[in-house]
Amino acid sequence: MTQVAHSNWGGGKGRGIKCDDNLVAALCIKCHYDIDQGATLSKIDRQSMWLNAHRNTIKFLVDSGQWLNEIPIPLVEY
Repeated sequence: MTQVAHSNWGGGKGRGIKCDDNLVAALCIKCHYDIDQGATLSKIDRQSMWLNAHRNTIKFLVDSGQWLNEIPIPLVEY
């Protein structure tokens, strides 16, 4: 099963506020937990893991024609 994981870095995120919905990654439950909780990964590892999943998610959505043309494709760099 996969879950939508919002970015934890930038994108308008704040205390109790999720970032924009175009800054998401499809992750399995364990990976989502590992990225959010950070107990076993460094901050850089968590960011890298999320960013890679985000890029793959966006690529999949664009390549499969599921990304809406009127929504800009996010350019995320950390």
